[in-house]
Amino acid sequence: MKNINLKSETNFGKNGEAKSNSDRFTWALAGVTVVGGAAFSATLGLANYLVTQITRPPDPNLSESYTLTPYEMDADFEDVLFPTANGRMLSGWFLSHEGERRTVISAHGHGGRKEDMLGISTFLWKAGFNVLMFDFRGHGMERVKGELKTLGTQELEDYLAAINFVYNRFAENNQPEPIIGACGGSLGAAVALVAAARDERIRAVWADSSFSSRREVIAHNFATATHLPSRPVVDTADWVFKLRTGKPMGDFSPLKEISTMTPRPIYFIHGEADNTTPVSHVHALYAAAQGYKELWIEPGLEHCQVYFKFRQEYRRRAIAFFQDWLTIDNTLQNTDNAKVEQGLLT
Repeated sequence: MKNINLKSETNFGKNGEAKSNSDRFTWALAGVTVVGGAAFSATLGLANYLVTQITRPPDPNLSESYTLTPYEMDADFEDVLFPTANGRMLSGWFLSHEGERRTVISAHGHGGRKEDMLGISTFLWKAGFNVLMFDFRGHGMERVKGELKTLGTQELEDYLAAINFVYNRFAENNQPEPIIGACGGSLGAAVALVAAARDERIRAVWADSSFSSRREVIAHNFATATHLPSRPVVDTADWVFKLRTGKPMGDFSPLKEISTMTPRPIYFIHGEADNTTPVSHVHALYAAAQGYKELWIEPGLEHCQVYFKFRQEYRRRAIAFFQDWLTIDNTLQNTDNAKVEQGLLT
């Protein structure tokens, strides 16, 4: 009986230990699952919020109609409409001179509108150029509810549609083909660069505060705003972004395409203290550009601030750049002497 009882106690001890280990493993697994699930939910939530902030325009409000037009800048203009790739009509202002072929198409930034480009656009018009200003889809007073901003993809389609509009207008009026220059700030500059890479009808680009990669500028701004590492949230946001817009973040990258612009000229402008699009972006773009290029960097200035700090010099350089390059014979296209100007005015 003693032996039997001892054996029973021994078996009981082993079974109890096994059961205890099993319970611990089950609880550990459950804990990992809960923590992992919570982490994934938090990541997905942040990613969804990030993409929503990028892509969803605010609802239009009455105060947006209280704005300036070229009229206040003493510039003659007409309201125009033209279709983009999906048939959506875009609204714009066309400032023209009879018989003038040189036409600059200006492009505003993310979340902005055509009014943002009034300063440099009316300066160019007063210098003798035609100028087209327009609102990207998802921007401006004419934006449609439910329409998305895409930080490059559909805005590029809109810009290419603007080029077609100018060409069609000249053809309808039995005029010689226009000589087109591109002018943009922030997203508008990035769009102008990619548009020029894909459409040779653009003869020169004025690019103020452009990013080099959509994905990189999103990752930077997320990390800056949240003080969190960009991964894995931006990786997840990339997936959400593609679901909503049809394209991954990395699909739009001026850096990947800028070399195909050769030999057309580019004038880069950037504030060295830009915390929205770090100055490293313009250095990368400048290094990758293969044709004639100029680089103007001002220390201590933020995103798109060079214009507001140095209006007269900005105006002078922009006009001179387009006067040099929007020529009938493009004689200056043969030069490849790069020019860098840093901190000359600050």
